Amino acid sequence: MRIGILELLIILFLVSVTMIGCSGAVSSNKIMPNDKSLSNECTSGIEPAPISLQNLYINSMPEKYSYDNLLADIKTLQKGNADKLKCVKLCDTADGRGVYDIILGNPNGNKQILIFGAMHAREYITTQIVMRQLCDAIDVLNGVDKTSSYRGISKKYLLENVTIHFIPMNNPDGVSISQFGLSGIRNTDLRKKVSAMYSGDYAQWKANAVGVDLNRNFDADWQDFCGSRYPAPERYKGAYPGSEPETAALIELTERYHIQRAISYHTCGALIYWYYKQQGEVLAESQRFAQRISAETGYPLDNDYTAVDAAGYKDWAVYKMGVPALTIETGGENERSIINPVPISRFYDMWERNKNVVYATAYDLL
Repeated sequence: MRIGILELLIILFLVSVTMIGCSGAVSSNKIMPNDKSLSNECTSGIEPAPISLQNLYINSMPEKYSYDNLLADIKTLQKGNADKLKCVKLCDTADGRGVYDIILGNPNGNKQILIFGAMHAREYITTQIVMRQLCDAIDVLNGVDKTSSYRGISKKYLLENVTIHFIPMNNPDGVSISQFGLSGIRNTDLRKKVSAMYSGDYAQWKANAVGVDLNRNFDADWQDFCGSRYPAPERYKGAYPGSEPETAALIELTERYHIQRAISYHTCGALIYWYYKQQGEVLAESQRFAQRISAETGYPLDNDYTAVDAAGYKDWAVYKMGVPALTIETGGENERSIINPVPISRFYDMWERNKNVVYATAYDLL
């Protein structure tokens, strides 16, 4: 049977139509931005890739997770989760780096949590703990594991009930000094000042780039603390409480957002400091919160504030602001000796203890 040209064109047209579709062979897999129906049809049922499988520095578990690594990872996370994350630069440091607050949830929510790491420079492994917690929370919100729960309550529900401020690296200048020595300082004049301040092992540096110990720079018996009289790698409390941009940023954030629970990560053991002269309802809430996190992590509680230096963030938060706040010391799990910087070989044990701290904290605010 002979087929005319018109009939042949009709047949070819019908064949091409049947080949077009989400599962068909098409020349491009790009979705036109204005074709909402096509976008919904082609993407429905597609599970988001777990962050642990994405191209992030945090996933390679580097021995030294640097400031530049952190910035790259934040940028990548923002690209894929712009609807969930808001990243705010809180301040600029003496050496021109930023301290970033990664806000998960509604910034105007009425239940606000603060979690931060790397206040002490050589304790920079805590940046990886906070970043892992952030990534895990994003996965939960993205529905990567729809069955995940904490104490019988959906983790997603717990996260949607709170706003969490993640500050992975509170002291980026100090971290750079501890990781890379004098070469970690960009500014020539500042590098000379650091060199004049100290000539020992820069890996042990705790302060910021101008020699202020940030965890001795808060208004909690600051005037009574006697450490170094001059700028130093550690234990110099600064000219006055909140004198440093890194600490002033934490103070302003805590006050502005009316933080209700706070956690500061450090690496001098495996325990939790929770008490600093608080009384009444704040004492009761603080103790309940501390017991909950202790039960989750297995870290014992320590309420002897006289055994450690004063003027820290946790001290100020509970004593002056009435905020239940914890200092969680990590790195000494399984009765290991305290080593700083903590080697990355210990990270697995640290993470196993702390992977549900975010959800336990959210649970405490139900």
